[in-house]
Amino acid sequence: MGGILTANRVTTQATPAQSRYNSYMVNPSAVRIPSRRLLAAASLLLTALPAHTQQTDGLKARLEAAIPAVLKQTATPSAQIGIVRDGRVIYTGAFGLAQTTPAVPATPDMPYRVGSVSKQFTAAAVMVLVERGKLRLDDPVSTWFPEFGHSSEITLRMLLNQVSGYSDDYTEDYLTPEMAAPIDPYKLIQEWTAKPLDFAPGTRWQYSNTNYGLAGLIVQKVAGEPFFQFLRENILLPAGLTHAIDLDGPSVPAVPVGYIRNGFGPIRPAIQEGKGTVFGAGELAMPIGDLAKWNAVVLHHQILKPESWQTLQTEYTLPDGKGSGYAMGFFLRVRDGRRLIDHGGEVNGFVSLNTLYPAEGIAIAILTNAESSTSALTQAVETAVFAPEAKAPIPRDPAAEALVKNVIAQLQQGKLDRSLIAPNLNFYFTDQVIADYKTSLAPLGPIQSIEPLNRSERGGMTGIFYKVQGTGAPIGVFIYVMNDGKLDQFVLEKLN
Repeated sequence: MGGILTANRVTTQATPAQSRYNSYMVNPSAVRIPSRRLLAAASLLLTALPAHTQQTDGLKARLEAAIPAVLKQTATPSAQIGIVRDGRVIYTGAFGLAQTTPAVPATPDMPYRVGSVSKQFTAAAVMVLVERGKLRLDDPVSTWFPEFGHSSEITLRMLLNQVSGYSDDYTEDYLTPEMAAPIDPYKLIQEWTAKPLDFAPGTRWQYSNTNYGLAGLIVQKVAGEPFFQFLRENILLPAGLTHAIDLDGPSVPAVPVGYIRNGFGPIRPAIQEGKGTVFGAGELAMPIGDLAKWNAVVLHHQILKPESWQTLQTEYTLPDGKGSGYAMGFFLRVRDGRRLIDHGGEVNGFVSLNTLYPAEGIAIAILTNAESSTSALTQAVETAVFAPEAKAPIPRDPAAEALVKNVIAQLQQGKLDRSLIAPNLNFYFTDQVIADYKTSLAPLGPIQSIEPLNRSERGGMTGIFYKVQGTGAPIGVFIYVMNDGKLDQFVLEKLN
């Protein structure tokens, strides 16, 4: 259970009135308090305000101040932002224009193309079939496509880990004639697997869309149904992603529009890839709310078995013992002391960046309809998400503050006006206790200021924790004030 700090309380017995302090929260940044009090205090705080209100009030304002500035600076027409915290989607929003001419404002329900973030879904679809015993990760590609080049040398695991050696079928940051024309995914992958390998399988890491296009074909063949249909039935719908669409399907919305820039020129509408060209590797589009739901699933290892998630998020180790920085559809990084699981995506005119912070239980998804702004947007959202929430000021109670000052001044002299305190506290304040309080309060000296750090209502009384500053070191004073204005508790606490 771990060690628990003992309280620095200046009392000689634990009365029922004093024990109520154990469930009252003080400011942990200003006061060193027992762990059990912090635990009780956390419960008290969570019941004081709805969690959604606590988490989003300040966050929404910070995002609305930051995101438009980044869009303007980067000349990005629009962005969708989705944030997950503690298993819940706490924010989805859209900024800017989904189409510039004629102007169409972006909304959170529009399906933006997610590009290579699609690879996470392809890898998850593979694991569904692994769990059902339909295939094994270490089976060679020749198990399903013996006609493909090098298929006996390369395993399904190598495809997902990006260590197969297959050349990338889409390396350019612009649309080539081949990628602009529609193609049967089988024909595309057959063509690229016939090329010489870039390296011996398993010996190096190299990003290749060919790997995931081939993985999509394997899923389709083993499942016995179209790839997207299997993905929708077994991954998307179970995860609550009801609005994700297949870019290879018959109906793709014209808005949002993707935009490109030639050099430093103006943004121009982008021509989209031909159907089939990004099969399995980048064929999904979805509203930001769907991607945020997926992030909640990933963070909490839902839908798939725990061992499947472990496999998906385990870094591939190269023969020299070095990590590749990649698992299966997830990059693994550490930035600013935080462990990240992320993946970006780009198809012509659309860029995405999906970042998860497992230790913090947070995920940030960014979808845009232009190039080169996702890093700046993610930085702005990180600043907003990880910034401390502003706390409402503690209301002042002049009568209670005057009462505390009066009682402290009396106790410093070894006296106490018992008409100021309730029967329980009268019982507690024996002559010995008053003498101990006199000794304890002597170093404080004359009071110079008094500041409330926390306040709550409990049992028909008002609880207030004060920081009291005198000419000596400050102290903490926790009181309960009854409805008639009398004190029912008066406890001292040492401050750090």
